[in-house]
Amino acid sequence: MALKNYCCFVEGADEKKIIGTLKTDMKLIQPGKVYVVNPVQEKIPMSRILKANNKLISSSMNVLRVICVTQVKNLEDELICSCDIRNIRELTNSRSDREYKSDLIRITNLAERLKKCCFCKELFWSKDPDGAFKDIQNQADKIWL
Repeated sequence: MALKNYCCFVEGADEKKIIGTLKTDMKLIQPGKVYVVNPVQEKIPMSRILKANNKLISSSMNVLRVICVTQVKNLEDELICSCDIRNIRELTNSRSDREYKSDLIRITNLAERLKKCCFCKELFWSKDPDGAFKDIQNQADKIWL
């Protein structure tokens, strides 16, 4: 059996925290290394950068395939959609929306909080992107265990 090493590239520390919790604490997604890299912050069109980066990563001899998991709008919207909450502060117990990211990163029991908020993995990262990223297929179903 071949060893599979997954690498996950995420935009920021809050996405890294969610991936780590889903991977390690909740054992819902494939194990692997998580890297914080924003593949779309450039001056040329974002969709072109993402496609170029996917092609570059795919061409590596160590990469079997690239799986794109798209996030529509932002992580907060994905969490609100996939949990039984009305706003992101309910998950993190934050005093304001501005404090959400730092509070999320500091949470030591994120898996428990997600379970308490009825996290549903089938709703998380379940939408297809539109706009500049409409040509990127969402393959989130390939990472879930």
